[in-house]
Amino acid sequence: MNSPTPQSPARLTDLLDRINRMTRGLQYAHGLNPAQWDALRFIARANKYSRTPGALARFLGTTKGTASQTVNALEKKGLLTRRSDTGDKRIRHIVLTAEGRALLARDPLNCLDLAVRNLAPDVAEAIAGGLGQLTHDLQNRCGGSDSGVCFQCGHFDGATDDGGARC
Repeated sequence: MNSPTPQSPARLTDLLDRINRMTRGLQYAHGLNPAQWDALRFIARANKYSRTPGALARFLGTTKGTASQTVNALEKKGLLTRRSDTGDKRIRHIVLTAEGRALLARDPLNCLDLAVRNLAPDVAEAIAGGLGQLTHDLQNRCGGSDSGVCFQCGHFDGATDDGGARC
């Protein structure tokens, strides 16, 4: 069996898979599983129009029922709450509680943030650009929804100090 060369697509695939496995393993922490951490992060970053069970389901690539079970579990843990929309009572918005925000400060992926900050700025920029292209191509080929903040939508009103978005 031939080993992948340092520049081969197989080598990059192996590295991406390894990073994914490492980061997923880290997220069995503080009584949560990776999907619950993904949901907390999404709700923390999402604009007010996207903090709904349907948008969460699209982001997680799952059914509304599965996303609703994730929200239920996080609600029982006191990390999220649901509120009715003031204009349309059929819409339920998901909101982080103070406990949810506090737990996100101890997000197990913070160690990945620290590792990324140790990269040279030009390396970090090149990796971000390449991963952005890979994500876009994979979404086009295999489906899935965007995982970023919508900087072009008509409601976007700028970034917040904590890296979120203001709509």
